[in-house]
Amino acid sequence: MRNVGESGARNRVFEEKYTREKVLQEVIGSGKVVLFDIGAHFGESVTYLRHLFPESEILSFEPDPESFEKLSAENVSGVRCFNLAFCDRDGEMAFYRNRISHTNSLLKVNPESRDSIAFTKAREEQKTEIFQDVNSEIQVATARLDTFCRANEIPCIDLLKIDVQGAERFVLEGAPETLEKSRVVVLEISFFDYYERSSSFSDIEKFLHPAGFRLFSISEISNNPMNGRTDWAEVIYTKPGHPAKKPLA
Repeated sequence: MRNVGESGARNRVFEEKYTREKVLQEVIGSGKVVLFDIGAHFGESVTYLRHLFPESEILSFEPDPESFEKLSAENVSGVRCFNLAFCDRDGEMAFYRNRISHTNSLLKVNPESRDSIAFTKAREEQKTEIFQDVNSEIQVATARLDTFCRANEIPCIDLLKIDVQGAERFVLEGAPETLEKSRVVVLEISFFDYYERSSSFSDIEKFLHPAGFRLFSISEISNNPMNGRTDWAEVIYTKPGHPAKKPLA
């Protein structure tokens, strides 16, 4: 089936012309763009986005206090950092910390996961101590994206990047107004059972489609070498019919 049609040749031409970075630059544009970095961890995405969009204003959000301390210590010019989780409510919410900090989430890790290579191996070898290093609960400050954008008078978001470890739908539930004034959304969809809830295209598109977004690209895929399934995908959504690039300021 791999050689049916011309997909192989088309993909090779695509790879000669485009990278993930080039696609992002083309759909977002250049100049003084406004980027929301939701789920910033230690600031890896800040470094990446600043390289791609050197004149941008970046608002970076990280709920975990220890990760936020490292993020804010970067002190990058043009970046504002907020110790905050976005979800469907304003106030506070349980947040779950894990030994591997980039897996921290508003969702609990699922110790019974069959897609987790580490958990599967631990069960086979009866090394249960690994399960003691997950789901340490704390309370974190939360807000709806709509509440935050109204309070901070955000008129337009050129890129809404969401990397929140399976909790993407919580962010989108609190963002109908924000999605209307956003131009590009980049997020991860978590298909695997590593967390207590998995996600799907329909879960996120029920929020994105009413705001005019349509899938533009599947920019990255993480496939599972243990069982052959796709664990997660990074996807780019844009608004067809809207200008692909923001004019230079």
